Amino acid sequence: MKNRHQRPAASRSTHYSRNGFLLSALLGGIILALGGCKFLMPVEIREITAKQERDAGDFERKHPGAFGDYTAEGRTIHFVEAGTKAAVPLVILIHGSPGDWRGWVEFLNDPELAARAHLIAVDRPGFGGSGAGRAELSLARQCRDIAPLINRVAPGQRVILVGHSFGGPIACRLAMEHANKVTNVIVLAGSIDPAQEETKWYQYVAEYWGVRSLLPAELVTANREIRALKDGLTEMLPRWPDIRQRVTVIQGEADTLVPPANADFAQHMMTNAQPLEIIRLPGMNHFLPWKQFALVKKEILRHLQ
Repeated sequence: MKNRHQRPAASRSTHYSRNGFLLSALLGGIILALGGCKFLMPVEIREITAKQERDAGDFERKHPGAFGDYTAEGRTIHFVEAGTKAAVPLVILIHGSPGDWRGWVEFLNDPELAARAHLIAVDRPGFGGSGAGRAELSLARQCRDIAPLINRVAPGQRVILVGHSFGGPIACRLAMEHANKVTNVIVLAGSIDPAQEETKWYQYVAEYWGVRSLLPAELVTANREIRALKDGLTEMLPRWPDIRQRVTVIQGEADTLVPPANADFAQHMMTNAQPLEIIRLPGMNHFLPWKQFALVKKEILRHLQ
């Protein structure tokens, strides 16, 4: 006798296919939503990433001695140097989440910047050669781990920090803590306003083991540090008057990852910056270092003057 509760084989297959489709769609949505600086807008970012990887490979072949490491509180921090090491300003390039030094390779390869500055692109803790996959949830500790690069400068040597996305608050906090050495700050679509950092549903889902195990490791790391960002930014709130350096904030008005309200926050909080300039780009998204290379380069050169 046929069990009336038994699902026909074809229906079971359809059921499993539908569940597989839904799971794939959910994972795809989470990857897109979490992707931040690398995985959103797939076609555009795939093209940018492919170019970066090609250029980074060329850079490694041409400059094998440009790569260095140091140890900070038990973690290896990886960095890449370019330009002259003479008595010129040091420009430290700090990537977003996820990311690594390769996101700055166009700047490292630029001959005009190389002639005017000592350039260093650092892998933030948890990414690239700096303990990939070991997320560092504390902004204070991330700054502590990057600070040895600042402390290497000669007395009187200027330090310019350039931070994109998650690198923005890192650059700002370093400027607060090392005001005697950091002279200039450039924030590119920086996540600096704690009011804008609300955890989304997919960020919780991404922490479930069954989902987490299927996600790229750098997305898991990015999700963890982004979820903790609000606390770090809230801790920084009383310290914004400590920013007395020259600051430029560049913000895309069509940025869906770091809302334009972050630029408003900068204007409201950086009242002691000397001076503060905010550049708003209508129609521009989050990907300023790659889509607005000429503008960002121009701004770095202005700060080098």
